[in-house]
Amino acid sequence: MLCGVLFLSTILSYMDRQTMGLCKPKIIEEFRINNEQFGGLLAAFRWTYALAHVPAGFIADRFPLRPFFALAVGVWSLAGAAAFWTRTLHVLKWTRACLGLGEAVNWPFSTRIVSNLLTPQDRGLGMGIFNSGAALGALIAPLIITPIASAYGWRWSFLVTGCAGFVWIAVWLWFTRGNRAAAFSNESTATAVEPTAPRLLRPFRIILSHPGFWLLILAAITINPCWYFCCDWIPGYLKEQSGFSFLRAGLLVTFIFLGGDIGNYVGGGLIKYLTRRGRPVRQARRTTLIIGGILSSLITTVPHLHSTAAIVTILAMSAIGINIIVPNQTACQADISFPNTAQVAGLTGLSANVFAAWANPRIGQYVDATGHYDLIFYMVALFSWIAVAAIVALDRLTQSRLTISGDKKYMQS
Repeated sequence: MLCGVLFLSTILSYMDRQTMGLCKPKIIEEFRINNEQFGGLLAAFRWTYALAHVPAGFIADRFPLRPFFALAVGVWSLAGAAAFWTRTLHVLKWTRACLGLGEAVNWPFSTRIVSNLLTPQDRGLGMGIFNSGAALGALIAPLIITPIASAYGWRWSFLVTGCAGFVWIAVWLWFTRGNRAAAFSNESTATAVEPTAPRLLRPFRIILSHPGFWLLILAAITINPCWYFCCDWIPGYLKEQSGFSFLRAGLLVTFIFLGGDIGNYVGGGLIKYLTRRGRPVRQARRTTLIIGGILSSLITTVPHLHSTAAIVTILAMSAIGINIIVPNQTACQADISFPNTAQVAGLTGLSANVFAAWANPRIGQYVDATGHYDLIFYMVALFSWIAVAAIVALDRLTQSRLTISGDKKYMQS
């Protein structure tokens, strides 16, 4: 149930950010911008989203989660809704920057909560459940945003998705009320771990000195931007390539995000299935990751396809593969330093989003210059396999060293 509440916040997060990609044709038309400038709009969100990850991780590991999570969702919901009143590109960029500031909390906080409450063999599924909200949010978004934008204009879609966040805040506060609120105080990680250590520097020293951390960073900056590309650019790609109407092209995207949603459950559920049949966790994860890499590589065939149905099918299968890998990269974060899991999530999120913020204008520049996305599709396949290799190497590195006392307890039980 708790993963379900986190799942809902992730849905809202992706719906709020997905409005930009889905409304790309209308926004480009109104503000008379090219793909490179549109990439700058996407980057405005990514930069603040990236930079806020580290303080968000510190807060998640050291302060009560309940009020801060509600506050963050309030910030990003206001920022999303505020786009309704924008009249210039500059102001629209500021609303996206504020959206990124609030949304940066979601993954570090959710990762901290799942790591606190679930055993190592269940974390992949727990991460998959809440992370699948990313794909489902992106799946639902075209069904809600595209018809609203088509009928009433793109601004109304931003307003509707923004206001939905306040409903989630009420659900969160109700679900974590009373005795349950103690589970989100973080007192055990804030006071019991390293009580004499400097609060700011020692956690980072512990994280950065772990050799596996740099493999985790490599995985994050390769696989996460693959999914960001699907969310930010594929809706516009389908509209440009298919020649369909704004509404029809937007609705086609739902099949791709349905694939992403399936991938999240397969990525965690297959590991749980294999471990129940006697496979070690690390071996089960390796098998699952290889399947994800194979499926994600199918995206390289897209430039050679001429049928819209075939393109959508392959993109959906690639989305399954990408999202098989993503939750397993997230699940590995607790292996670096359990007491500082959210800070690990913050640093990996920072790295992935800095790369995505840098890449978005360059993707737009490439598309403006060539008129196609071919090289980007090949890069997605390559990055997926780099991420698989990095996670497998990280597993091998940490297999013989259970550095976390909580994990020792779980493994013994």
